[in-house]
Amino acid sequence: MDSYERVHESLISLGMDTIEHTIDNYLENARDKSIMEILDHLLSEEVKSKLSKRYDTKLKYAGFPFRKTMEEFDFPFQRSIDKSVIDDLMTLRFMHNKENMVFLGPPGVGKTHLSVALK
Repeated sequence: MDSYERVHESLISLGMDTIEHTIDNYLENARDKSIMEILDHLLSEEVKSKLSKRYDTKLKYAGFPFRKTMEEFDFPFQRSIDKSVIDDLMTLRFMHNKENMVFLGPPGVGKTHLSVALK
């Protein structure tokens, strides 16, 4: 078994799926990069992928009705919501302070969207 096969088997054994799927193409295009730059890029992509999968799994188990982000919320349309207050909530300082947070308002103003997007 040559080093190419050993590297791919090791990546699979370690669960580094992102690197295993991208390493060949990346190495072909990274001829002018140092070994450290190559490792940095490949490992950064693996970490991003694992964090994204972990986040998706947590969202799935949370039982949210849908997946929303703050970027998707239409603040100009919903003028009754103060964006600076939402930006402050996004710091999650209320959790650190062991405080509760409740969205109140009539139907259709975005309470569920903001609640789900708060992370």
